[in-house]
Amino acid sequence: MVAIEEISAGNEGSGIPAEDAPLVEELSLSEERRLDAEAIEEAAGKMTRVSARVHLESLAKRLRKESEALARVEKSRKSQEVGADLENSGQQSAVANDPAIDSKTESGSTAETSAQNQGLPKEVTAPPPTPLATPPIPISSLKYVPIDKFAFDAGGYNAQFVTLYIELPGVGSIPKENITCNFTSDSFDLIISGLNNKSYRLCKDNLEKDIDPDKSKIVVKKDRILVKLSKVKQGEYGGYDYWSQLTAKKSKKDKEKSKTNPQASIMELMKDMYDQGDDNMRKVIGETMMKQQRGDLGNGMGGMGDGGDFGMGDL
Repeated sequence: MVAIEEISAGNEGSGIPAEDAPLVEELSLSEERRLDAEAIEEAAGKMTRVSARVHLESLAKRLRKESEALARVEKSRKSQEVGADLENSGQQSAVANDPAIDSKTESGSTAETSAQNQGLPKEVTAPPPTPLATPPIPISSLKYVPIDKFAFDAGGYNAQFVTLYIELPGVGSIPKENITCNFTSDSFDLIISGLNNKSYRLCKDNLEKDIDPDKSKIVVKKDRILVKLSKVKQGEYGGYDYWSQLTAKKSKKDKEKSKTNPQASIMELMKDMYDQGDDNMRKVIGETMMKQQRGDLGNGMGGMGDGGDFGMGDL
């Protein structure tokens, strides 16, 4: 009670009526979402990195949708409040026309005046309860749906590309900038944003063989995406690397060792051919490896035989 009296006294001393005091206008939730979206769109327009711009534009679209949804809620709530005010106005009008209530009001005013004359503190009316604000709609962080099903085509020895076929209905209808793929010498990262309000991702590291990032590419069809990994050519007149799978079984460290030791790489290739070949293939490779261990293949070309075919002429 004392605090309220002190505040009242302070206002009276300043000479500014309470109703004329400046009010701080608060933005509605829908307006805040709209301003956030505009700020993010402005920042996205300055982005030079395509994938970063796509993410920001997607976030801005979500904010605008939330702003529109909140605006509808606020409009509905405002209509309800206006209806309640009209109903209260009708009740107050009925009360004003009731003589009995007028008598009670006049009696109450007289009692209040008497209390002020006697130096008693004036009864303070409690302020109306403040309505709870609508909680903000949470903005979920961008999540990707992993792509775990695709067709793999290693191609032949003379085929330039290893091709992945990814089925995504309707992917050809979204903007091209929503589809990005980052290639490195031994990995790729495919991201599809805004397809049926979802974002998809296929990321593969430690590919079985190195690729040429500059020649690798993606092809977008109506309901599918083709990821074409460009194989590395062996010398000016040589063929392309042979792929048996998409990712390597051995670690990157072991792959680097194979690059620095060509003979070990050839032996490992023969081992893979032995594991995956038929009975005749295994027989020939087994005999060749035994001859190589005994030194029967000769000393030319690092133990690869005078003909340079590693003793596998029967194949």
